[in-house]
Amino acid sequence: MTVAMLIDNPNGSQELYEKLRSEIGLSQPAGGQAHIAGPGPDGGWRVIEVWDSIEEASAFLRDRFAPALRAAGATGEPPEPQFWPVHNLMT
Repeated sequence: MTVAMLIDNPNGSQELYEKLRSEIGLSQPAGGQAHIAGPGPDGGWRVIEVWDSIEEASAFLRDRFAPALRAAGATGEPPEPQFWPVHNLMT
């Protein structure tokens, strides 16, 4: 089932985001359909993605995102992602 994922990091920044993108690379990971990122409405950094499934999103977070976060020098636990089913996606 296609899902949307939101990661809202109140301690995130464009600088950290760019470091993570450098570590992860620019290619769309398997199972990923869309990626949107920018400052959150109350500060921090927000990422919204659309995935083929929660399992593929979770594998990406575990196998690529978490190691990139450590390599970028971030400390602490990453924010918990929020998932919800996608009824329609227009691009």
